[in-house]
Amino acid sequence: MDNAGRAWELPGPMRWALLSLMVAMTTLAVTRTAWATEARSDVDAANAALTAEPPKRDIARTALSQATTANDDPTAVGEAYFLLGELDEGDGAFAQALVDDRAAIDAASNTRWALRASDRIDWLRARSEGDFAPLRRLEKVRRDPAASSDPTVVDALAHDLESFPPGAVRVEARMLVAEAWIGRMHRPGDAIGELRQVAEDPKADPLTQRLAERELIDALVATGRIDEAAAEATAHKTRLDPRFVKQVGRLIVRRAVRWGSIGVLATFALLAVAGLARAGMRRKLGMALRELRKLSPVAALFVAFVAVAGGVLASKYESGNAAPFLVLGAGVLPLLLVARAWSAVGSQTAAARAARALLCGATVIAAAFMLLDWLGPQYLPGFGL
Repeated sequence: MDNAGRAWELPGPMRWALLSLMVAMTTLAVTRTAWATEARSDVDAANAALTAEPPKRDIARTALSQATTANDDPTAVGEAYFLLGELDEGDGAFAQALVDDRAAIDAASNTRWALRASDRIDWLRARSEGDFAPLRRLEKVRRDPAASSDPTVVDALAHDLESFPPGAVRVEARMLVAEAWIGRMHRPGDAIGELRQVAEDPKADPLTQRLAERELIDALVATGRIDEAAAEATAHKTRLDPRFVKQVGRLIVRRAVRWGSIGVLATFALLAVAGLARAGMRRKLGMALRELRKLSPVAALFVAFVAVAGGVLASKYESGNAAPFLVLGAGVLPLLLVARAWSAVGSQTAAARAARALLCGATVIAAAFMLLDWLGPQYLPGFGL
C-alpha cells in the first residue's frame, strides 16, 4: 500500500495534518522549480549555443547576461558569470574576464564555479603585465592551430616577444616559439637561443625551467653539439633526471666509438684490398677462391642463424625491432668472406695470422656498432653506449 493509502487509515486530525504537510511540500517544490527556471533556462540555452557547430557566441553571451540579472538561482548565476569570463578570454578581454570571475565568486561562493573562477583569476593576474597586451598577442597565436604552425607567424611572434616586459607571458611565448621550431618546423638550431633564455629566466617556474633545459640539450644534440650538450647537462644536473644526464654523457663515448669503428673498418678495407691485390699480382687469387667456396655455405648458415635468431628474439619484445639483426647478418657476411680470402693469400706467420684475427674480430664488432647506431640506437645503452 502506498503512502497516500496509509494516510487515510490514520485518525482524522493526524490524517489532515499529514495531507496538509504533503500539499505544502509539493507546493514548495513546484515554487522552487519555477524560481529556478529563469536563470537555469538561460544558462542551459547558452550552453546549447556554445556547443553548437559552429558555436553561437553572440546568442550565448546574450543568454548569460540575462541569467546574471535573475537573482533566483545563485548557482546558475555563478555559472553564467563564469561562462561570460570564458567568452571574455576568448575575445581577448582579459580585464573584463577578471570582473566576471569575481562576480562568479560573489554570486556562488561555495560552488565549483567559484573555485574555477578563483583559479582563473590567479592565472590571469600572473599574466597581467603590460595591461594584458603581451597575453593578447600570445593567445592570438596559441589559440589558432593554423597560426602556431605557420613559420611566418611564429617568426613574427619571436620578434615581438623581445619587447614584452619580463613575466610569465614572455616565458610562455618563448616556449611556444621554441617548440614550434623544434617540432613542426624542424629548426632545432633556431630554438636553442630561446630555450636557453627560458632556462635562465628568473620569471620562469621550476617546471618550465626543467622542460626548457631538457629540450635545450635535445636541440644541442640534434645539431651535433655533443660537447656543449654534455657540459649543459653537467652544469644543470639538478634540474634533470640523473638517467638523462648519464645518457647525454654516453653520447660522447658513443661518438668516440663511432670514430674508432670507422677507423677499424677503413684499416680492414685498406689492408684486405692491399693483400688481395698483391695476391693478384702473384697469381694466388685462385687459392682465395677455393677457400671461399669451402667457407661460403658455413658462413651463410652462421650469418642466417645470427640474423634470424636475433630478429626473432627482438620481435618478442613490444618495442623490439628485427631489422637491425637482419641488416647485421647481411653486413657481416661479406666481411667474413673478405677476411677468409685475405687470410688464404696473406702471410702465414703466427704474428701475421694473430694480427689478422684481431683486426677481423674488431671489424665485425665495429660493423655491428655502426649498423646498430644507424638503425637501432635504442639497443646501444644496453652495451654502455
